[in-house]
Amino acid sequence: MNEDGSQGLLDFDSGHTHGFDNWRQQREERLQMVRGEWGVPVGRRVRLKLREFNQEFTGILMLVEEPLKIDRRLPLLLRIRNIPFTQADIEHCSTLD
Repeated sequence: MNEDGSQGLLDFDSGHTHGFDNWRQQREERLQMVRGEWGVPVGRRVRLKLREFNQEFTGILMLVEEPLKIDRRLPLLLRIRNIPFTQADIEHCSTLD
């Protein structure tokens, strides 16, 4: 929102990607912080075993929602495929890429 209350325009035709590139960089920095704090390879292709299941799962380890604070004492909501879980539910995990 601009100072005069009007909404700015997104200029997709200009070819400038600075805003998107900045967003991607900030997103990657945030994922690095999450990886470091919780010790899980979020955003990477993994094979993992969950305590509640009798099988291993392969896929991209994703955040269900970004944590409000980077603090390993808080639960981290994750998913692989369409299966939600927390980091405490992981029995073992290895990266595939």
